[in-house]
Amino acid sequence: MIQPHDKGTLLFIRVKPRSKRQAIKFDEETICQVHVKAPPIHGRANAEVRTLVAKYLEISPTKVKIVSGKKAENKTLLIEGITPAAVRAALTR
Repeated sequence: MIQPHDKGTLLFIRVKPRSKRQAIKFDEETICQVHVKAPPIHGRANAEVRTLVAKYLEISPTKVKIVSGKKAENKTLLIEGITPAAVRAALTR
């Protein structure tokens, strides 16, 4: 799910660590799933999530912040400086 925020866009995701491959599965009806190879140990999966989302959006990973759920499967990301429409377009291609 995507929501506007005064600093950019909020993206609600579910992280699947220890996946065989990196991928983002975006569907308007459900929560966005982010599959990463890293295990959820010492913030490795979180770092890979930020890097992967930034790669899909073609922005710097510093613009992707985890605002809630740092130790949980469900997370809320703040993507700074990008509109919800631009995020949706990037994740659906």
